Amino acid sequence: MPEDSGKKKYIKSFLQQVQGGEGFIEDIWIQRDVRLPGTSGKGSIAKSLSGRTVSNITELLEDDLKHSLDDGYFTFRFVAALIGSGKTSLLTYLNELTKNKPNYKNLCIAVRFQLSDLLTVGGKQSFSIKLYCHILAQTFWELLHNKDLSISVIKVAETILSELLESAQVAQLKSARNFKIQFAPKFNKYLIDSGVGFEDFFFYVIDEIAVIEPLFTFVYLTDELDALEQYPNHIQDTRALFKALVKRARQQFNSKIRLLIYLGGTSNNVDSFIEGDPVLKSIVDSSVITLISHQEELETIRKKIDHRIEGAYKGYKNFDIAWQEIRNIRLNPANTLREFCKEYASKVLEIHEKYFREAPEQVFEGNARQLVEAQCKQKWANYLNKSAYSLSEVFTTTVLEGHAFDCYVKLLHNGRSVARAFGEAKNYELLSEHLQTFEKWLGDVNFNPSTLDGTPSDLAFMIAPSCPYLLQRKLELQNIEFIQADKITKPETEKVISPLLTPAQKSNAVNVNTSDRTVLAKTFKGTGFGPQKIGQLIKNRPLKNLDELVSRVKFSEKVKYNIQQKINNGEICF
Repeated sequence: MPEDSGKKKYIKSFLQQVQGGEGFIEDIWIQRDVRLPGTSGKGSIAKSLSGRTVSNITELLEDDLKHSLDDGYFTFRFVAALIGSGKTSLLTYLNELTKNKPNYKNLCIAVRFQLSDLLTVGGKQSFSIKLYCHILAQTFWELLHNKDLSISVIKVAETILSELLESAQVAQLKSARNFKIQFAPKFNKYLIDSGVGFEDFFFYVIDEIAVIEPLFTFVYLTDELDALEQYPNHIQDTRALFKALVKRARQQFNSKIRLLIYLGGTSNNVDSFIEGDPVLKSIVDSSVITLISHQEELETIRKKIDHRIEGAYKGYKNFDIAWQEIRNIRLNPANTLREFCKEYASKVLEIHEKYFREAPEQVFEGNARQLVEAQCKQKWANYLNKSAYSLSEVFTTTVLEGHAFDCYVKLLHNGRSVARAFGEAKNYELLSEHLQTFEKWLGDVNFNPSTLDGTPSDLAFMIAPSCPYLLQRKLELQNIEFIQADKITKPETEKVISPLLTPAQKSNAVNVNTSDRTVLAKTFKGTGFGPQKIGQLIKNRPLKNLDELVSRVKFSEKVKYNIQQKINNGEICF
């Protein structure tokens, strides 16, 4: 039986991921506002290092990447936040941004690690030596094993090691298949035994790579400064290392060096780390990103979750009941981002399992076929202008290699297929898992998005009302084009149409969107629409009509009839 994307439990999987509340979840990433240090208002606090204007965290991260990778300047940042406020997610997001832009992924290495990893490393060396060894080990692991890098960069890395180590040692490092088990222990031992100065060697590597590839950038994203809280000597070593590194980058190179470093920790630990050295404070104080959560951010994440539920299940038998239960979930204003995600997703998942456990997601209610056809005509225009080429019928729900594609069309040359186009469509904002599934399907049908012989290339499209920024980047890297298209709302039938009110009736009618609780209680008296329902009405305002009130606040047909009579009599209006 073929796979049907509509039957896959994307929403359930998404809710389970959010419920976990740990790490980076790109499907609920929001554009957190940024304000300058010393200013008032909501939002996180940060200053652009380039001088360019930024308004949110994504713009800030993009600006830092541009500052280093495009402009060629040194970037150093602290990331400070309360526990569960998104510090680790920010570092992960920055790492993803680095990997998912073509000119970045080929011209840089991005190294992520946690300072807690070093606490279990054996040996009698100082913590600063262990830290530098770890940084350099991660660097050479990437330089030797990153398949996105040019051969010339890899060869330089090998040459640098050959100048310092024996040929057999270099061969062992090149052949290692596992960083923690096979590579790092040997590299650290060889490096320590060589007697090289670690700071000098670090900058030497950067210089040597720059000779061959002047645009190459080194990115280091370090987390869990908090892990050192109980180790004062480790903190002192780490502070001395980064202070020396920052000073050298700024003084010797005048900040004209392609190096980007982020160091993350909780607010208290970052503050004490900086305050512990007046010199360090003077040179990095303006480089801190302070993440601050507020209620509007929680509401935005809630909307991202709710809109996906609505897109997947609206119109189903139990949707109105389930939707009302979801809307009645209370937010705890004291929750951190992590706490909110865990709590809210858990409650929504319970409702999902109660009402939609066996329900497939809605098939796309839009004009996907027409959109794909229009794009194909545009992309293949050079071929379709020739008489020998034609476009096949645009097929829907086409099964290929066991996968049910929402759209499928072929470019024909004298009746023979020479290129294909595939389309997948969703009723709600795309999820990262949608791309993962679509990528697999395209691989199974031998999707060929680029040809070198002048023949037409295959095309692929994902259609949805919206697509997160990072996910859209990933689509582009996979030669998949995103098409923005809202679902088409089908006309509702069997609705009671309220008569038009005269101006006199409107002036005397009680407006349910503007009246207070006391007036509403008096107006609805005798309808069966009691105090609890009035509270729900107020929470869901504004309302367009009685049908929307019914969908938001559940009540019987008898109550609906009684309210309709008051509308007909000019006692109530919306």
